[in-house]
Amino acid sequence: MKFLPDAFNSKHFKNYFVGNILSCHGIQIFMFSSSWIVHELNESPEALGMLGLYASLPTLMFNVFGGAIADRYSKKLIVSICQLIFAILLFIFAYFYGVGLMEYWHVYIIAGLISFIMAFENPARMSFFPSLLDKKYLSSGVVVDLFAWQGTRVVAPLIAGFIFAAYGGSIALIIAAIFMITFISILSTTKPLQNKEILQKGNPLTDVVEGLKYVYSNKPIVVLLSMSFLVYLAGYAYMNMIPYIGVQIYGVGSKETGLLLSGTGIGAVLPTIIFAKSGIPNKRVGACFSLVFSGLMIIIFTLSSLIFQSIILAFILIVFIGFCNSIYVTSVMSAIQIYVNDKYRARVVGIFVMSFSFMSLGSLWVGLLGGFIDEYFSLEHVGVLVTIAFGGLILSVVGLTLYYFNNSLKEIS
Repeated sequence: MKFLPDAFNSKHFKNYFVGNILSCHGIQIFMFSSSWIVHELNESPEALGMLGLYASLPTLMFNVFGGAIADRYSKKLIVSICQLIFAILLFIFAYFYGVGLMEYWHVYIIAGLISFIMAFENPARMSFFPSLLDKKYLSSGVVVDLFAWQGTRVVAPLIAGFIFAAYGGSIALIIAAIFMITFISILSTTKPLQNKEILQKGNPLTDVVEGLKYVYSNKPIVVLLSMSFLVYLAGYAYMNMIPYIGVQIYGVGSKETGLLLSGTGIGAVLPTIIFAKSGIPNKRVGACFSLVFSGLMIIIFTLSSLIFQSIILAFILIVFIGFCNSIYVTSVMSAIQIYVNDKYRARVVGIFVMSFSFMSLGSLWVGLLGGFIDEYFSLEHVGVLVTIAFGGLILSVVGLTLYYFNNSLKEIS
C-alpha cells in the first residue's frame, strides 16, 4: 500500500518491527517501574539521581566495546541473548518486590546489571535492522525503527501506571519480561539481505581503536556525537525526574505520573508518523532547531510548574518537548545510519547510544544540584525545576551555535 512507509517493502523488517514494538514496551515499563519504586522507597530527588547513575554508568563504560562485538559477531544472536538475560532480571525484580524484600538500593543493582546488558544489546539491535533493508529504504527504516521506541513512550507508561495502581508493580514487571521473550521468538524469523562480512584480523579491542579512529577522521560524525552527549547530559534529564515532579510538585499518583510520561511519547511519536514515508529531508535543520525549541519548551515547563501547577498544562508542554526531542533523535540517527561505512556501523552507533545514557547520568546532577539549591536557600521542591530550566537554556544555545557557526554539518543535510 502506497501510504505505508517504504521500509515495509521488506518482509523481514516488518517482522522485526513487530517484535521491536513489544521489546520497547518492556523496556519502557521497566524504566517507569524502577523510577516509581525507587521514589516509593526513598522520596528524595538524590535517590532518583543515583538511579540515573547506576542505569547509565555500565552502558557508558562498555557501549563502544559492545559495538565492536556486534561488528565482529552475529548481531541477531547478541540481541537474543541480551533480551533473555533482561527478561530473567525482570522476573527476579518482580519476585523481590512482590514479596516485600525490595530496598531502593536493590533497584540500583538491577538497573546496573540491565545497563551492562544494554551496552551490548543496543549497538547490535540498532545496527542489525539496516541489514534487513535496501539502502534506498534506509532513511524510512530509521524513522520507523524510532517509531517503535517513541510510540511505546505513549502507551507503556500508561500501561505501567494503571497496572501499578490496579495489580501492583510485580505484574507490570512480569508483563515486561514476557514482551522480551516474545521479541526473541519473532526475531528468529528475520534474515539479513546479505551475508555479513566477517572481520578476519584483530580482536574486539583493536576493533574499538579502529572505530574511534574512523569517527575521529569524520568531522560531521564527531560533531553529531559530541552534540548528542552534551544534549542528553544537560537538556533531557528532566524525563527521569518526572516521578519526583509529579508527586512532590503536582501531588499526583502513579496514574497521573504515567500520563505525564506518556506526554513525552505522544509528542515523540508524531514526527515518526509524519516522516515515516521517506525520512526527514534536511537533517541539519532538524537537529539544530529541534534543540532550540526543545530548550524553550523545557524552560516554559519549569516556569509553569512553579507558577500554575496545572497537570493539564504540564502535559501539553511535555508533548511539545517530546515532539522536538523526536525530531532531534530522528535527524541525528538518520544522518549516522546513512553517512557511516557499514563496516563500522555498530561501533559508531554504540558511541551514539552512549549519549542516551547521559540522560540518566544527567538526572544525577539535576537531583544533586536541585537538592543543594533547596537546602542552601531553604526552599521546597524548587531546586530541581531551576536546574532543569538551566539545562533547557543549554539546549537552545547549542542548537543556535551549531547551525550558525559550524559548517561541517552541511555535509549531512
